Amino acid sequence: MKKILVLLFLFGFSFSVKCQIEIPGTNLTIEMVKARKIGVLSVQFAGSYNVLSGKDNKRVQVRLKVRSRDGDLTIFDPNKLSLLSDQFNARFSVSEVLFASFFQTRGFQMLTTNDTEKPVFAKYDSSVPNTFNNYTFEGYKDCSIDLNFGTNRKPIIHTIYFRPQNIDKNVLDVYFVVPNELTTGKLYFGDTLISEIDIR
Repeated sequence: MKKILVLLFLFGFSFSVKCQIEIPGTNLTIEMVKARKIGVLSVQFAGSYNVLSGKDNKRVQVRLKVRSRDGDLTIFDPNKLSLLSDQFNARFSVSEVLFASFFQTRGFQMLTTNDTEKPVFAKYDSSVPNTFNNYTFEGYKDCSIDLNFGTNRKPIIHTIYFRPQNIDKNVLDVYFVVPNELTTGKLYFGDTLISEIDIR
């Protein structure tokens, strides 16, 4: 063992171990696979909607392996996912949730907190709470996805979130809209740290 450690030191090897994080109080484990910036030409086809970032922000994709520990269908609530930034003292909510596939044609249904002049791609369902609001981190500002479908003088704000679904073993692509300068962050599910991430 001592010789192996010396060789690793001499050749400058570095590695990280990926593991499934068990989520307390649930039947779920989550593993972060990768995180990357999404280019402006990237397109998703999940229900014909796409949350654009604007010039001051960028879209970040985080790929996750989500599993139920016993293999049975288990409810997964993506609204409990958030990306924390120490640089901006901010906590960002998810902007899109898709099942990872070549065309990414299937995703979680988008919901809105406002029943007024709803966008065609979002539903209003007061029976489904936005659990992003259930978790706060002292010193961090909560940044939800708020879309204005009115005007600056008469805004019609829709805060978007997602309907939970039953899953057993799936790879998911979740997206965040964050400032262009953000390069690192911490991915949380509720108050459980999943992984620290570097955005390449």
